[in-house]
Amino acid sequence: MTGFEGKEEKLPGVNESRRALNFESACQWVGLALLMAIIIAAVLGIFSNGYFSSANAVNSAQTLRVNYERFGRLQTEYKIELTAKNVTSEQIIFRLGGDFNTAFQQGSITPQPDHMFSRDNALYLVYDNVKAQEAFPVWIYITPVQPGKRVNTFGVNNEPALSVWQFIYP
Repeated sequence: MTGFEGKEEKLPGVNESRRALNFESACQWVGLALLMAIIIAAVLGIFSNGYFSSANAVNSAQTLRVNYERFGRLQTEYKIELTAKNVTSEQIIFRLGGDFNTAFQQGSITPQPDHMFSRDNALYLVYDNVKAQEAFPVWIYITPVQPGKRVNTFGVNNEPALSVWQFIYP
């Protein structure tokens, strides 16, 4: 402590170490910077939905668009939007493959398919008697059950498939 005359007074029973106080202060600044970096990363979507996490992908024939989250958390539900565009057939068949059936648990599907089946580790959603329209969207709620990088493939009718990656945090 500094007295009125500018001399440092020592408190009885207190042994201050200037080095230890400087170390503690540096640790507090590093901790604050790390905490702020984590908060900013979370707001931007590095850990789940947000600016860096939201993604769109379109297949080479421009007939399928997928809106999804690049980053997700284990056991946290989110949605994927599949949109069939400019399909002339009266039947639309979405194919969901890759890691989709092993690393994710499917929840509700809107609109409900007329029927669905599984073949060769892929799930097929079949919509019959679809009137000609510019876009036919389907929303699927999924819950990741395995952490890590996952590659999913999506297709519509017999058009080229589309592969997208997602990273699931534990």
